[in-house]
Amino acid sequence: MDETPVAEVTETVAPKKSKGGRPRKVVVPAPTFTSDQFEALLGALTANKSDGLGIGKDELAHILKETAITSAQALQKAMKPENFDHPGISAMSYPEGDVARPRPVLPYELWWNAYPMHMFPETEHWRELELACVLRPGSYTVLRKDGTKMPIEVTAQRDADGKITRLDVTFTETREGKWLTPPKMVTLYQLVNGGPEKHPRQVFMAAMNEYYTITFGTVAA
Repeated sequence: MDETPVAEVTETVAPKKSKGGRPRKVVVPAPTFTSDQFEALLGALTANKSDGLGIGKDELAHILKETAITSAQALQKAMKPENFDHPGISAMSYPEGDVARPRPVLPYELWWNAYPMHMFPETEHWRELELACVLRPGSYTVLRKDGTKMPIEVTAQRDADGKITRLDVTFTETREGKWLTPPKMVTLYQLVNGGPEKHPRQVFMAAMNEYYTITFGTVAA
């Protein structure tokens, strides 16, 4: 008689005394059937179907299929317990969540003072990504929190067709004056919406107003 391979199940056995260390694992053979025993089991389960005492092969196949699916789902949950139905709502996502409304995808590499924003989009706010997607090369001047000017250079690398493949945003930031640098969302707003024809302070105030509205919501008077 051919025998099916012997499966092994591991069970954790607690140590006999409080000697410390990890519990040891003991391999215990799982119960198995030979091919003849399995055929006999199937015969017993499907016997006397005409008398209403057994189950049919189709019913047995359905039971085995559902059991296999249940076991696979339990194993998947144990090994990789993600919530596949999660809407992806977070502090960085649109209010609808990343599933219903995915955040914008950067069309190029974006290095923010040598930090690769494009490599960690999950840490970027949806508004930051929106603004970063329309950022263009140039020399800019934005305002810091105390109203002083902060020069920013945005340089680009292009492919053979002239398409931008990488943007580098660089500016000087000292350890002592780092707290004066506006939030990234505010800085990006000024870069995108500023210009010679616009007053820098007005653009800065509009950027801060949008930042606080998005971050804290509209406050009723």
